[in-house]
Amino acid sequence: MIPTILIAEDDPDDQFLMRSAFKDIAFDCKLEFVKDGEELSQYLKEKELPDIILMDLNMPKIDGREMLKILKSSELYAHLPVMVISTSTAEKEIKTAYREGAAAYIAKPADYDTLTELLRNLTSFFFKSVMLPKS
Repeated sequence: MIPTILIAEDDPDDQFLMRSAFKDIAFDCKLEFVKDGEELSQYLKEKELPDIILMDLNMPKIDGREMLKILKSSELYAHLPVMVISTSTAEKEIKTAYREGAAAYIAKPADYDTLTELLRNLTSFFFKSVMLPKS
C-alpha cells in the first residue's frame, strides 16, 4: 500500500520545494498539503488518516504548536507520528515540541540538496525501518 504523507505548510514556495524534492527522491507516496491548522483538522475528520504528518510551526489560524497539542491529546490522532519542520532552531521551541509529543523536530534545510537528502532519510527511516501503527 502506498503511504500517505500529510504536509501542513502555509508557504506556497515551501510546498513546491517539498513536492519537487519528493519527486526527485522517487519515493512512491501520496502527498497531501494543507495550509493551516484548521485545514489539517478538517482533513483528519474527512479523509483517511495519513501515515505521518510533517507540520510547520508558524501557520495562520491554528499554528503548529497548538495543533500538536490538539493532535496528541486526541484519542483518534495521538498515535500519528508528527514531525515538526520549522525555520526556528530555538531551544525553547524544540523542547516544547518534544514535550507536546512531536516524533521529531527538523530545522528547515537552507538548500534544496539538503532537503532532498533529509526527505530520503526520513522516508527510509519511517517506511523501511520502523513499524507504524495502522490507522
